[in-house]
Amino acid sequence: MDFRDRVIFITGASSGIGKQLAIDLAARGAIVVGCGRSRERLVETLKEIRKSNPKSLMIACDIGDAEQVHGMMTKVRADFGQIDMLINNAGIGMRQPFVDTPVATIEAIMRTNYLGAMYCTHEVLPAMIARGSGHIVNISSGAGKIGTLNMAGYCASKFAMNGWSESLYHELKPLGVNVSLVCPGPVGTEFDREFRDREPKSPPALIVSAKAVSRQVIRAIEKNKFEVVMPRRLAILCALKGLVPNLFRAIAQRRFRVHVKTPARGAIAP
Repeated sequence: MDFRDRVIFITGASSGIGKQLAIDLAARGAIVVGCGRSRERLVETLKEIRKSNPKSLMIACDIGDAEQVHGMMTKVRADFGQIDMLINNAGIGMRQPFVDTPVATIEAIMRTNYLGAMYCTHEVLPAMIARGSGHIVNISSGAGKIGTLNMAGYCASKFAMNGWSESLYHELKPLGVNVSLVCPGPVGTEFDREFRDREPKSPPALIVSAKAVSRQVIRAIEKNKFEVVMPRRLAILCALKGLVPNLFRAIAQRRFRVHVKTPARGAIAP
């Protein structure tokens, strides 16, 4: 695919997968517009991508705030005319028993991981539908395919994204707008630095790099593929869960139950 001068909007472009995608797509000639909450990291990303495309831009924005998203997208449309592709990548994670997790934390995860993607997509879709072209790429997770111990809030946000993406696919395909869903395993970035050592730890065989995810996202766009699950071992696990869900759940429970601890009386988060 020729990405030259296509305007591609990437959320969570300040680090990890989003930053890598910004660099890779700018190198292929795309005008990359990205957003994130950290101005300092966005400046670093912008320095990298403007080496390839000086028209690119980074904007500080909390996509969990619908008003901020509307203001940002209004500016982008005014400056660039149209958005050809939207990559919903921004996300926050957690690893903590549900009963110990404050409701406010779960709400924040849902606002960024799911509602933020919905806000951004709702802003760009009318113009895409009007011209009969466009591409929405949603970066989900293996945690949106397989429920994982101590990640209830995060899994909920990614399961929501997966179901939403599939529904969008059916709505938009006849209108000329493509939808892709990419579900990587744990990514070797700073995304989980605050909780990566908590049990159960991510299996090393399922960990992927931001560069590998970026390659798969670009390939999904080029081949107009709806769903990508990576690495291959994770794809096999997801297929097994679909074929024998009860057996899969029983095996997973045996692995997870050694890490389950009864919370101390009075220690449950309000």
